[in-house]
Amino acid sequence: MAERNADFARAALLARRATLRADPDLVASLAGLGREDAVAAIMGGPVSTARATPTEKSDETVTWWLRQIGAPESGLHERMSFFWHTLIPTHRYSVNHQELVATQLNMIRDNALGNYRNLLQGFVVDGAMIKYLDADSSTARRPNENLARELMELFSTGIGHYTETDVRQAALAMTGWRVDRDTYAVYFDAERANTEPVTFLGDTRQWDVASITDRLCDHPATAARISGLLWYHLTGKTLNAGAAGELGVWWQDRSLEIRPLVERILLSDDFWSDHYTRPRSGFEYYAAVQNILGLDPTQMWQARDLGQQLYEPPSVGGWPGGERWLNPDSMLRRSQTLFSVDFREVSGGTTASVDEILDRCGIYVVSDRTMAALAGANNPDGIGEEGVVQLQWRIALSSPEFLLL
Repeated sequence: MAERNADFARAALLARRATLRADPDLVASLAGLGREDAVAAIMGGPVSTARATPTEKSDETVTWWLRQIGAPESGLHERMSFFWHTLIPTHRYSVNHQELVATQLNMIRDNALGNYRNLLQGFVVDGAMIKYLDADSSTARRPNENLARELMELFSTGIGHYTETDVRQAALAMTGWRVDRDTYAVYFDAERANTEPVTFLGDTRQWDVASITDRLCDHPATAARISGLLWYHLTGKTLNAGAAGELGVWWQDRSLEIRPLVERILLSDDFWSDHYTRPRSGFEYYAAVQNILGLDPTQMWQARDLGQQLYEPPSVGGWPGGERWLNPDSMLRRSQTLFSVDFREVSGGTTASVDEILDRCGIYVVSDRTMAALAGANNPDGIGEEGVVQLQWRIALSSPEFLLL
């Protein structure tokens, strides 16, 4: 691996991991800054106050978010909104009332850089989540365990820190929340709720949704697990149990405020020590290509074909990560996406030099193999000079340097 420009290489590393883009303007604004100043610039970037309008067509909500992600000012706020959506996903087709998707998205974006306790408290009484996990039908007589189980297994402590009895008791305590069929407002129906004390995590008292969620946020396993997941998301490196525990204690001491945690991760040696440490997921790849090539966000099939469309997770556990995004099926899907692009309609799509293509792709650390592939494409016989440039674009966008963060 060789650095084409050391300052720009470091800036591109920060840009592609802390945001969902690494275009030349963003990279240039960070280049030459020291670590602390560069992180401060990212942390101080714009936080979008735009809000999705509830609509019965959730395609419009997803398209709206895609436009926000693809906007020139998109930054850390969109990266973190995306992370929380992948950690606590909802499938829009399981919500019934599609208007609830926009309401949930606004809640995520309002809290993306706020406080995890507030974010989780928002989710457990969110209409889309209530519908998705069947909490709307949960009564004291017949409690539904889905929300209580996923709250513990996926959204807080993880497996090993609670029992099946805790799940059943929490489900009973969390009954009574409903979604109005006409206004889509979430409300508490006391007649359907449990009114008796239950025993949860060894404590017998009158529990409810808020106190159950608070108790889980106070559990040290929650801070360790969630901060560890964010550490991997931003650095591409997995913390061992001891390091995750220490980070969790540090985060709990800061009341689960998200901004200090993000800043600590972005300033860490783990973040800066290596380029290309984890695969770009399907949507991360789509977002980067959208930013570079100007893909039409109304063409929702593109992200879906890449295996990760927003609000369409394969399960309540979200999307699988890691090496799965580098398997042959994923590679084929990415190639098909690139061959669906008419590069004649892309700025520089038929005229850019290799250096210009690499700059646009945010690739400032490049292997000899990738450079050889780009140079080897420079043979216009049969495809013409414009065809050569289009081929070089596809090589760069399929290179290991672009497939990894």
